[in-house]
Amino acid sequence: MTVHVKILLHAMFKEIAGQREILHEVNANSTLRDLLDVLAQKYRKEFNSIINSKTGQVSLDTLVLVNGKSIRDPDVQLQDSDVVMITVPIGGG
Repeated sequence: MTVHVKILLHAMFKEIAGQREILHEVNANSTLRDLLDVLAQKYRKEFNSIINSKTGQVSLDTLVLVNGKSIRDPDVQLQDSDVVMITVPIGGG
């Protein structure tokens, strides 16, 4: 069984991939980490640093949301029709 995930890319991730939206099919037991690994292999550059190699968590320099919820633990399991957004945090003051 496969799971269909919509990936929305913003900021530099959109520039690197050359597109804003990707529809991706993964195995039913896939995690966010699995998806991010696929993107890192395909696009390289900043996609390689989404997961911090020291902590194993989503880097504080990247904002990853699954269905609108900010995620730091990349081992969350993806469900059919999930929407994953990858961008950079925006600060204000």
